Amino acid sequence: MTTSRASSAARAATPSPRSVVQRLVSCRWRKTSHPINPVTPSALLQEAMKTHAPEGPILAIHSVVVAPAYRRKGLAARALRWYRDEHAFSGGVRSIKLIAKAELLALYVSAGFRVDGPSAIQHGKDAWFDCSAEGLEMVQLDAFPPAGAFSGNPAAVVFSHRSDDWMAKVANENNLSESAFLSRLGPSKYAIRWWTPGREVDLCGHATLAAAAALFETRRVADDAVLEFETRRAGSLRVSKVRNGGDDDGTAPWLSMDFPTGPLTEVPRDEIPAAMLRAVGIQENGPVSLAFAGKGPPSVPDVFIHLEGVEDLASAPVDIGVLATNDLVDRGVIVTCASKRPGVDFESRFFAPKYGVQEDPVTGSAHTLLTAYWESVLGTNGERPLVAHQASKRGGKLRVRTEGDRTIIQGQAAFVFDARLFAHPDDL
Repeated sequence: MTTSRASSAARAATPSPRSVVQRLVSCRWRKTSHPINPVTPSALLQEAMKTHAPEGPILAIHSVVVAPAYRRKGLAARALRWYRDEHAFSGGVRSIKLIAKAELLALYVSAGFRVDGPSAIQHGKDAWFDCSAEGLEMVQLDAFPPAGAFSGNPAAVVFSHRSDDWMAKVANENNLSESAFLSRLGPSKYAIRWWTPGREVDLCGHATLAAAAALFETRRVADDAVLEFETRRAGSLRVSKVRNGGDDDGTAPWLSMDFPTGPLTEVPRDEIPAAMLRAVGIQENGPVSLAFAGKGPPSVPDVFIHLEGVEDLASAPVDIGVLATNDLVDRGVIVTCASKRPGVDFESRFFAPKYGVQEDPVTGSAHTLLTAYWESVLGTNGERPLVAHQASKRGGKLRVRTEGDRTIIQGQAAFVFDARLFAHPDDL
């Protein structure tokens, strides 16, 4: 039997579940009525309760005890979600199960468990119900949507880290521009990693926004939390809900991300291959001209091209094939111009065919380069937020500004669906 204990003394105004969940008791079982699978619920058996099988595929939760002063505040459900995230697919676990009385079913459902039906286990006079949670939870959200769900940039969020090979395969299966994988380090602190369908990347803005929105939406963190994401190569990223003027359209709360500003290094025109200039619409004696070209730092190693004379950036032809084979391109290509849209300061598009992304719908990380550049061009110098539009087919809306050596990127996220991953890492 495994027992997880923490202090029952809660000192913070909004305590974490770990500080007030006095006891969460579990053990490993081996037997169910039939093999575990995600379609047909497997019932717990009375004899299973008699034997603790350390290597068994079932992790059975016996009890969750919350300090009396902190009950009915959502802390037990949050602790259960954390527990599931940590132990699902870990050490041979295939299913997490428990039995509950009718009055507690709402709690377990809110923590992501499924009610499988009346339990065969007799435990006193009351009726009990089998509940289970198979697989790892994964959600999909649309980040920076200009028009709610089905616009902006889709991102998947998985609330756990597993092997690199497994995470890469999940990202490839999702076939989205990014999938984010989280590993909890503390009540409001997570390690984050990002994968495209082709490879891992060092920084991704829209999937970070989606990850933060997912943590708030699923109540894994308190509503007033300041989230901190630890990255492998881009330092620490902070995300919080916007408290003043955020819900200006009433659709979803705005989130504010604090990212490092990426310094741009100018690239002389004669160092840019003529084929790349033609690929983004610059023709000799044509209406479109090059205003500036640059390159981002190692964490955002994108080619940056500011065009002048563009009538409509969204419909401007771009030769993806040339960008995919050009040696100057490490990650992607940002193409930007001043906006003719009312209330919008600048527009951009982003292409990363070398990473398996032909055109990214919305690219938060690119705005760590775009923001400081356009503040300089427009002369605002961080005195007001700039409104940015990403001119992809799905579109994207962002509010951006710099603060010292940081870039503040604000946006919304629309929750699209909640799913479970059943492909176990041990089966690869």
